[in-house]
Amino acid sequence: MGEIIYRQPGGGAIEFAKQLTEGLTREQAAPVIAALLKGELHDASDKRIKRCQYCGYYWRDDSLRNTRRTCSDDCKRSIKTMQRARQRADAELLNPKPRKRVLMDDYVYWTEYPYWINEYSMVKIGWKYEKPDGLAVMDYIEAKRSIYGEGNRNKMTIDFDF
Repeated sequence: MGEIIYRQPGGGAIEFAKQLTEGLTREQAAPVIAALLKGELHDASDKRIKRCQYCGYYWRDDSLRNTRRTCSDDCKRSIKTMQRARQRADAELLNPKPRKRVLMDDYVYWTEYPYWINEYSMVKIGWKYEKPDGLAVMDYIEAKRSIYGEGNRNKMTIDFDF
């Protein structure tokens, strides 16, 4: 049998300890509770006294068939909660939900020279982080004008000859 984990005591464990320490002062009840935790206080042949599967404290099973495993409904609920959490974690390990792909997944930043795997992602995201400076922008515009010309915009000129 492994090490016992004590949690917040349930209602049945508190009731059982209360029956054993009724009428005692705090100083007199301390050794009684210590003996109760060690399992030395009750009769070992009494099959109705059990250790709660959740909180770990001794309690008296008053059910008709003597088949309860927990001292109270709160302990039973807590066991069921832990079981459901374990089942959900196991199901998640066996069938993980696919992670939604984002454009930033195409950026390899952990190497010495970071790079983009996909050009589309680079264009969609990279412009936010790599803005050219003022002179570089002007040089870029001038270079584009020399390649493509002035464009097809009609220039409006006003003659002020009076």
